[in-house]
Amino acid sequence: MPLEITWTRTAIKIPSPVRKTLEARLGRLHRYFPEIRPKMKIGITRAYEGSVFQAEDGFVKLMLEVRRTRDGRWKLPTYWTMAHELMHLAQFNTKGLPGGERACDVYAMTRLPPRLIDESPSYLTVPKGLRGNWEAEHARIAHEVAVQAIQQRSEGLRRYANWWETEFERRVLQSNGKGRSKRMQK
Repeated sequence: MPLEITWTRTAIKIPSPVRKTLEARLGRLHRYFPEIRPKMKIGITRAYEGSVFQAEDGFVKLMLEVRRTRDGRWKLPTYWTMAHELMHLAQFNTKGLPGGERACDVYAMTRLPPRLIDESPSYLTVPKGLRGNWEAEHARIAHEVAVQAIQQRSEGLRRYANWWETEFERRVLQSNGKGRSKRMQK
């Protein structure tokens, strides 16, 4: 079922092409989160990158940072930010999914194809210097390790988020050759 979006009074003031781009991005992500309802209201925030609320009656409000930059372009949230917030809805609507921010990061990475993990996880620790230098290879490794972390959890590992952090760092360092790259040392 396609995503049905309504806009808050503030969000409706954003130019139509910007809203259409945001709607297309959310529509692209929605299929990876089948537990969430196809109706949501989108609002704008400047206090944080994203936040989501779901009422007991199922009403969903997704707040995202969308703003005009100094050079006149529009800054939209990354796919990762939106996916992280949609994963919170999945946590709310699905028994068996653990709650919390770190679990949200791990589970969201398992669902997304690496091309949509366009920035580093929000709450998991990543090697120094990687947050500002996230690349496609990091997304691929992050996804693979997240899938394995969830498998480890199903086999009884309680600290699977810590395992993800350790294993992700090991593989990133390994992919860089002999150790930390110059970028990661910054």
